[in-house]
Amino acid sequence: MKQETIRLVISFGIYIFDFCVYINSIMRRLYHYPLCAFCRLTRVYLKEKALDHELIIDYPWNRKNAFSERHVFSDLPTLVDLDGSAFEGWYSIIEYFEHSYRSTSLFGTTQKEKAETRRIISLFNEMFFSDVTKNIVFEKVMKKHYERSSPDSSRLRKGSEEMVKYFDYITWIMDYRNWLAGNDFSLADIAAAAQISCVDYTGSIKWEDFPIVKDWYVRIKSRPSFRDILADRITNISPPPHYQELDY
Repeated sequence: MKQETIRLVISFGIYIFDFCVYINSIMRRLYHYPLCAFCRLTRVYLKEKALDHELIIDYPWNRKNAFSERHVFSDLPTLVDLDGSAFEGWYSIIEYFEHSYRSTSLFGTTQKEKAETRRIISLFNEMFFSDVTKNIVFEKVMKKHYERSSPDSSRLRKGSEEMVKYFDYITWIMDYRNWLAGNDFSLADIAAAAQISCVDYTGSIKWEDFPIVKDWYVRIKSRPSFRDILADRITNISPPPHYQELDY
């Protein structure tokens, strides 16, 4: 009887192990770099939609993975879905899931809401990224990997100056909206916060000068979907003390 019990326990243990291996083998995989704003946008989106995935850190300056002949020039973030299909870039990933899993949309309900959400996403993912994120985060964090050179002080200064106009715009929007694209939290808020969080990691934001933007950003920081990315750390570069805090 005792030997039979032992055999059952061992068999059950083997079953659990095999099950875990199976689950791991079918988990979605998201290749990302922790301080990439587009990767952060995608991660928060997947969390908000409750889509399970495994995170695999990759480096944009040293990419060697090609998932198929179609993805030789793959970009971060890259997602490999359960069936092995690969999608590179935040836009293709999010559009894929928006059409595949029609739960509550983060683009809004009406056509006007969706249009406004996409307008603000474009504002931050294209213009803010070019004017601010690229000038600050690239210079302070990534330039040494791409060009092996020191940050350009003129670019850092330009990024800081340009950031003011975007923060003034958020301040103006918050006078008559609850969130950036309207009354409801949307992908517009995620996109803007993802860019801003990367800049904030470098300690380049004087939050005391932008109290209304700070209040909006704290509301996003407090969401469970956003907490994981604030726990990320870059080797040899630490964020300022307030980076993860909600009360600062």
